Formats: sequence, structure tokens, C-alpha cells
Amino acid sequence: MVRDGDVVRTCPPLIRCIMRTLTYKNITWHDDPSPTENELVKLQKRYNFHELDIEDCLSEHERPKVEEYDEYLFIVFHIPYLSRTTRRILKEEVNIFLGQNFIVTLHEGKIPILDSLWNDLKASKVKRHEYMEHGTGFFLYELMQHFFEDVFPLVDTITKQLRRMEDELFESEDEVDLLKDIMLLKRNIITMRSILLPQRTLIAALEHKNKKFVSDDLALYFDDILDAVERQWSLLETAKEMSDSLQSTHESWLSHKTNEVIRILTVFSVTMLPLTVITGLYGMNVELPMQEHPFVFIGIVAGMGLLIFSMIAYFIRRRWL
Repeated sequence: MVRDGDVVRTCPPLIRCIMRTLTYKNITWHDDPSPTENELVKLQKRYNFHELDIEDCLSEHERPKVEEYDEYLFIVFHIPYLSRTTRRILKEEVNIFLGQNFIVTLHEGKIPILDSLWNDLKASKVKRHEYMEHGTGFFLYELMQHFFEDVFPLVDTITKQLRRMEDELFESEDEVDLLKDIMLLKRNIITMRSILLPQRTLIAALEHKNKKFVSDDLALYFDDILDAVERQWSLLETAKEMSDSLQSTHESWLSHKTNEVIRILTVFSVTMLPLTVITGLYGMNVELPMQEHPFVFIGIVAGMGLLIFSMIAYFIRRRWL
């Protein structure tokens, strides 16, 4: 398909397209949601990528990084996303090769933002002009802005979960056990923080790399992304403190409930102890005083009842009940 200098390469019908290619004027965007070694070797031969970068694309990195070469930049960073099945925050690794007239994005296809952006650019020439007219450096900024703007809903989700659990803990009259939910939320907060922390260094490093890929004019744009990441980090800091306080409060609440139960059981045991002694005494197979008297059973029961009421009255007066 060719329109006014725009080239969009698609696969023939009934054939699954893996490596997607879109060209606007002199800029080409290659996107692959599941790159294979053969496809990476083809890209390496076409753009003269370093073999170590190809190896990095085939392995999983624990930390983002930026590698600078004469003809391109190689960027590795991570984007958090929420698993719908486990409700856990996971990370998607995105590898980017950035040259003067090309950009290659390699990922696992777990975040929908790249598919959405691809479809928008494919369908609209206005969008292609907006994103790709000002060079690959500006296109990189637009990509990263979409990635990190998409993190805000995750942070909002964490904040809403905190408020919901806080309301359940403090306002509900029923007994609730939120320990599992609190621990899952704390795990998500820790994961988000571990993902975002190195991204701040990466974005700052992009501003100081080879200026033929990321010009001085783009420094302000990348500062805007850095500000967004800093805001997300600040919100997560607050969420971390709230989750710690919520866990501490929940543990105190559970401890209080446990103490209440133990106190009631203790009062019951202490109350039953003298009754057990009396019934055990009169259950002995020996001669006892007045055991032949016709009203001895009624007297024993009445004495036991009086003893129970006396002990309960004593516990209430001492505010143990």
C-alpha cells in the first residue's frame, strides 16, 4: 500500500505477520511482538547491529540501559503492566534500536500500547505526520511518553485498592481479614518501584547521548517524561507508607480480636474450673456427707449456679468482661 510517500507493508491474507514495517517519508519503523533469532539476524545484516545487542534481545535484562554507537542507539527498558489472572504487576521488556532514519521496537506483545499506536499510525496519515515528521528522536519521545503515561492508571489502581481496604478495615462492622490483599498490594508496590527506579537514570541518560539521534531541542521533551516518572515515584512512595501503616493497623486489629477471644475463653475456663472440682468430688465412688439427703442434688446445683453468678459479677466489676 503506497500513499503520498507513505509505505505500509502488511502480510497477505491468511498469513500471520510477525515483523511489521511502516515507512513515512525517510523514516522506517519496524515492530516485532515476538522476535525470533532469524529475524534479528536479518535486522543485524540490514542495519549493522552489534552482535552483543542481538544477544541482549534474545535474553532478559534485569536493568534498563542505553548503549551508544556511531550509527545507532540501543535502548533496553521495562514497562509495568497488570496481569488480569494473578492481579500482580509484571514487567514487559522493550528493546529499541534508534538510527537516523529507522527505529526498531522488539517486545513480547504483552502491553497493548504498541499495537494501539501501530494501528493509529497505519490508519491515519495525520498521525504518521505528527509522530514521524520530526525525526526518529521525536518518535522515540512519543513512544516513551505513551509507555509511561500508561503507568498512571496502574498507580491509580493501587491507590484505589488502598482506599477500599482502608474503608473495609475502619468502617466495616463485620470481621474482615485483609492480610492476603495487603501483602499482594505491597508486592505490587515493590515491583512498581523496582521497575521505575532505573528508568529515571535511563531517561536522564538519553538527554546526554549522541545528539544526532536525540537533539538538544528534545531535552525539554524528555524532561517532561522524567517529571511524569518522578510523579509516579512520589505517588508510590505515599502508597508504600500507607500500605505499611495499613498492615500495622490490620495486625493490631487481628491481635485485638485474638485477645478478645482468649479473654472470653479464659473467663469460661476459670468459671468452669470450680464446677469441675465439685462435680468431680461428688462423682467419687466413696461415702460422702449428706449424700443420702433427698435435696442434696438440688443444693449442689444451686451452689454451683450461685458460684457462677458470683464469679461473673466479679469479672464484670473488674472490667474483665
